[in-house]
Amino acid sequence: MIDIVIDTSNLETAIAEFAKLTRKDLGEVTKQQAGILVGHVIAITPPGQAAIMSDSGGIALDAKKQGEARIAADIARLFVTTRLPEGAIDRLLHEEVFRDYEWQNPVDGGRPVRVYQRASTLGDMAIIHKRGRSNRTGRTNQAGGGNMAIARPALVKQFIKQQIPKVGLLNAGWLAAARELKTATRNVPAWIKRHGERPGGAQVADQGPRVRIRIYNSQTWFPQNMEARVRLAVARREAGLKKAMEAVLERRAAAAERKMGR
Repeated sequence: MIDIVIDTSNLETAIAEFAKLTRKDLGEVTKQQAGILVGHVIAITPPGQAAIMSDSGGIALDAKKQGEARIAADIARLFVTTRLPEGAIDRLLHEEVFRDYEWQNPVDGGRPVRVYQRASTLGDMAIIHKRGRSNRTGRTNQAGGGNMAIARPALVKQFIKQQIPKVGLLNAGWLAAARELKTATRNVPAWIKRHGERPGGAQVADQGPRVRIRIYNSQTWFPQNMEARVRLAVARREAGLKKAMEAVLERRAAAAERKMGR
């Protein structure tokens, strides 16, 4: 589960200013802005990223393709492919024969690597894939070839096809918080919603006029830079509030001019 503590003091100041300007209840404004922030966090969680967020702060259309490509690349990194028959693979992996045999890894620029396993079924691949993933980030790690395996190209292609529908699973961990904070999720794409609400949520503590809100996502893996991503989402919401306040002031100024007959 990701548990990140972010300095939100600037955002809280902007929320207080916006509530005062619009004469709205501070607690309600805080909840509303937290809900919008969740939408930004969904959009910036992999495969989303700040560089490809939409103008409205939602996830970009090509994020799904990027996520699928990343999954395929991670799998290809673990499995060195060969067109040899299974029997030939077995012979190559026999200790006496394989000891001095090196396979060229096409994913890593042709660098020679030693491979100590073979994958002849999807079940083999699932075990090796799980073993080769980082417990923190979920990305695969060759570990000098020790986590890698020889496999047939058709089997690798089949395993990739089986795994890529998991793209969006990490984003879906924020959907429970989105529901609790009434985030407008109509623009959240189907490839995220298809996973349903994964473990996660939001905790709201009313403290008089102020409200403290904690959002959490209980998925297992997160990128190393997730804290920086959440900071960017907070900064985007702060900027959005400042823009909204400018719009309110401009409308009021325009209304005052009309009233004065200008």
